[in-house]
Amino acid sequence: MSRALMTKFDFLDRADAGHKMLETFKAEILEHDVIVVVLPAAVEIALAFATEMTLPMRDLNITRTRAEVVIPRLNDLSGLKVAVIDDGVESGSTAMAIGAMLRGASVKSATLVVPVCPKSVVPYLLGVYDTIHAVVSPLTPSSLTNHYEVN
Repeated sequence: MSRALMTKFDFLDRADAGHKMLETFKAEILEHDVIVVVLPAAVEIALAFATEMTLPMRDLNITRTRAEVVIPRLNDLSGLKVAVIDDGVESGSTAMAIGAMLRGASVKSATLVVPVCPKSVVPYLLGVYDTIHAVVSPLTPSSLTNHYEVN
């Protein structure tokens, strides 16, 4: 029996999630002009992408507190097709704020690519993203730690 069948987790770690995202969505990601990597959460995912992708990558260093998520503005994205890479979606508030920032930067299109995105959050996110790609889509939100064996 393979290891994948013996575990309750979807991914070993974030690097594994990055490889599975590439296996599943590489062709779709290559249609974009730039990849925006949400840091610090998606750094291991970005490393998996860096070995396989030739697209330019931009870092988006977000800050989270108990009260808010601070999303810095990225310049020079106007008219570009942007793929956002993160380690997953729980409630959707961070992804929503990033999507709103991108729309404010006048991107041509915004696509969210994540290992995990609950189906119940997708309609909310489609208000700021053109497309959402997720490897795993549980019905309702839960902690991302439930999807990674190694956090």
